[in-house]
Amino acid sequence: MITHPPITSIEELPLWSRQLEEIACTPLEYCADLPRIAERFEGWWHQERLDRPIFIAASVNPASGRRVNRRLDLLHDPDAWFDAKLADLQAIHRVGDTLPSIRADFGPVLLGGLLGGTLEFGSDTGWTHAFIDDAWSNAPDWLLREDNEWWQLLRKISARVAQEAPGRFLCCTPDLGGSGDVLLNLRGSSELCLDVMMQPETLRGAVDAIYPAWHRAFTELYRIALGRGAGLVHWLGLWSNRPYAIPACDFNYMIGPDAFNALFLPDIARQAATAGHAIFHLDGPGAARHIDALLDVPDLHIQFTPGAGSPSIFPWIEMFQKVQARGRSLLAITRPEEVLDLCEALRPEGLGILLDAAPPPAELDALFAALRKRYGC
Repeated sequence: MITHPPITSIEELPLWSRQLEEIACTPLEYCADLPRIAERFEGWWHQERLDRPIFIAASVNPASGRRVNRRLDLLHDPDAWFDAKLADLQAIHRVGDTLPSIRADFGPVLLGGLLGGTLEFGSDTGWTHAFIDDAWSNAPDWLLREDNEWWQLLRKISARVAQEAPGRFLCCTPDLGGSGDVLLNLRGSSELCLDVMMQPETLRGAVDAIYPAWHRAFTELYRIALGRGAGLVHWLGLWSNRPYAIPACDFNYMIGPDAFNALFLPDIARQAATAGHAIFHLDGPGAARHIDALLDVPDLHIQFTPGAGSPSIFPWIEMFQKVQARGRSLLAITRPEEVLDLCEALRPEGLGILLDAAPPPAELDALFAALRKRYGC
């Protein structure tokens, strides 16, 4: 098993679990079936099948007349942002276990901006400008400061959503990003690859210094939502009656197993242990080489994205079977035409399917009906 550095415990975890269990028992305005969906997710986390695998898919209802995107260009006007996000939620056609939520979305790896990086946005994209020099002489102090504009805006927008959410929809968190991806954004890809070889101790120190900032942001998002009686999911849209984290390290596709295991895997295990419940975002073929090490982290479940352009999921069936054999739950992102064949190849217990790009509503309904028929639902 992978060992991790000491964690900072979150005292509210038992309280949050009780609150989440209560929320899971109550239908929502935009999801009357929440109790049944929550029950299905609880089975999925424990590799138990309630009736069928988890199925997450949604498409825009053409009758809405809306083009739905992330609305990043409206972030500095929280009222306009919220109104647009609520209208987007109402325009979405959801099937299966897709939960209605409004996400405080700041693009990928928000933690870099919370720690001093410069963020830039379009309407549907965001990025962080790298600035750390080769000597790391201008590296930030890794403190999450009260006067950071993104920290202030994150809490303001999260509170706005949480205030409106109880009994109606769920809050969804931004992508905070793991320590490796924070460093990737603030240092640059080729520069960070050189650092892995030339100054690994500098990286190890930065990873350890980032953990308190991640811990504070993660904890605050739960406090904001549950303190106002709102349910909380993270960006994959998975319900859990217990708090959970989604550790990630997209940078791992650029480095070998030895470097990943020494520099970044212990922090992934630390995040998982802190939350007590976790699913790792494994992004693409280059990242798949690290699956054995990830499965050595206790109670770490796996979400896999096959790569850009929605390539076939089927070259990874043996890896999925390995995940299932280790008693871990799996969320596979796949194309609509591969859903039913994937169900034939894998056990339904602990299997989750998320459509990368859903077809129009009528076709999506037909696909979901075929999936339900496959399992006699």
